[in-house]
Amino acid sequence: MKNRLLIAFIYCFAAVFIGSAQITTYEDFKASSENLLIYKNKKKDKIDFEKTALALAEVYALDKHNAVSHSIIYNVPGKTKEEIYVEVNNWFVHSFGSGKSVIQLNDKEAGCVIGKGYVDALGSNSGFFNQSDAAAWVIIRVDIKDEKVRVIATIQSYEVTKTTAVGALLLGARPSAPKVVEYIPNECFPYTKKEKGTGAKALTLAHCWIVTIFDNLYDALNNGVTGLEEDDF
Repeated sequence: MKNRLLIAFIYCFAAVFIGSAQITTYEDFKASSENLLIYKNKKKDKIDFEKTALALAEVYALDKHNAVSHSIIYNVPGKTKEEIYVEVNNWFVHSFGSGKSVIQLNDKEAGCVIGKGYVDALGSNSGFFNQSDAAAWVIIRVDIKDEKVRVIATIQSYEVTKTTAVGALLLGARPSAPKVVEYIPNECFPYTKKEKGTGAKALTLAHCWIVTIFDNLYDALNNGVTGLEEDDF
């Protein structure tokens, strides 16, 4: 277990996810938490993003649209489709904080809610002359039945904003206008040589965000978003 660091809120995905098996139950998901996929750089005492990204690439698979997708099924005993639908909508409203994040589909009869979330500050890579900051667009789809939900998280694309670095400014360079470059995952999976630092951080931290989202949704379905939903009024 040397050189591996488990971050408290990150549950990694077990071997059952590898290859075509891109779905599991919540029990499998939680049981996999003892398998560590977040690597630590022993000398610098920091996360080794490049090594972690390579490990995650063996877990996440590109889907037919060249996006990075993962799916999980939760059992929600005792709750009807309508009750779960209300909780899912409440969770979406509280969870998507960025102004760019929106609910794109909300079909109660079909039992389907789809939101598009903008996840900024995924990773920053600074050279002497240029700095790159990564963000990601992630699609969260929740399919609802009585006592059961399926959640699919898809990293649709990355955005890398390139600006003039501090070193260049100190030498008198004029700050250039920010340049935004979009990548679809298959163009930089798990990262490219040119954007190694930024790409590795983006995949690793997008993974952290997705796992946190999965866990928070499960908690909301069972305990409510605020914890006050069951109070009589």
